Amino acid sequence: MKQIIITTAIAALSFNLVAQDKDEPHYIRDKAGTHIYFSVEEAKQTTEKVEVLNLRNKELAVVPEGINQFQELKFLNLMKNQLTVLPDPIFECTELTELIFRQNKLKELPAAVGQLKELEVLNASRNQFTVLPEEIGQLQKVRIIHLVQNELTVLPESMGNLKQLRTLELDDNNLSALPSSIKRLKQLNLLNVTNNKVVNFTPEMCRLKRLEDLNLDNNKIQSLPEDIKKLKSIKSLSLRDNQISVLPENICKLRHLNLLNLGNNQLTSLPENLAQLNNLKTLILVGNEFSIEEKARIKSALPNTDIRF
Repeated sequence: MKQIIITTAIAALSFNLVAQDKDEPHYIRDKAGTHIYFSVEEAKQTTEKVEVLNLRNKELAVVPEGINQFQELKFLNLMKNQLTVLPDPIFECTELTELIFRQNKLKELPAAVGQLKELEVLNASRNQFTVLPEEIGQLQKVRIIHLVQNELTVLPESMGNLKQLRTLELDDNNLSALPSSIKRLKQLNLLNVTNNKVVNFTPEMCRLKRLEDLNLDNNKIQSLPEDIKKLKSIKSLSLRDNQISVLPENICKLRHLNLLNLGNNQLTSLPENLAQLNNLKTLILVGNEFSIEEKARIKSALPNTDIRF
């Protein structure tokens, strides 16, 4: 149990560091002098422009009327309410750069989301979405999408149109595959698909040349493609709790890799050229069946790596 906790903590630390990445959008809510309004009624009373509206944790069953009159609104937080529907007036606020409706009871993301051409951050985690509209692919400026803890079974191919997307978090859904169009996300830096039902680590995923953090923990992956060598920028690769029995030799060409988590798979050996991973700081192999001889070989190949059997 102690080893599992340590493993999880290391993976979480790696992914949390990305939140401070230099590519993160500039948040209007953090700008000095920006006034934050905490109700639509309060915002209606001002003669100043309304850019930030925080309606978090208001026990709202419906979105208050009048939001669409704030045409300069850039930040809207509807987190921790009881919403079941997102009304069209929200999507008339076309200057929005950050939209948060995490932790509601939403089952459908309206197609009108595609109208938000300035949107950079979309946080739709902890709702009940099973599918997303094709129009999500029209968010040409979006850089961060959180869809954690929904009920997604499939993603639209239009996701591949999100040319500026840096962070995509999909953990705790019901995805069995990712769209082939994912290969077009040339700016993607972090991809988290933990706790899904993904079967294949596809060659398309290996075309994400700027990807630094990839987490596929707790899926149903049995093998890795030889094309994995194309993930030239990868620093953290976590594949804990899958069904992998053999690693391709080409994984040793990931020269920037510093965290590799292969805990709880079906491995009995690692590639011969393991020593090529000379930047690897942490290698987690808990829950596999290595012989005493293989453990000794691995340790000898990676003398400067923290290895956990």
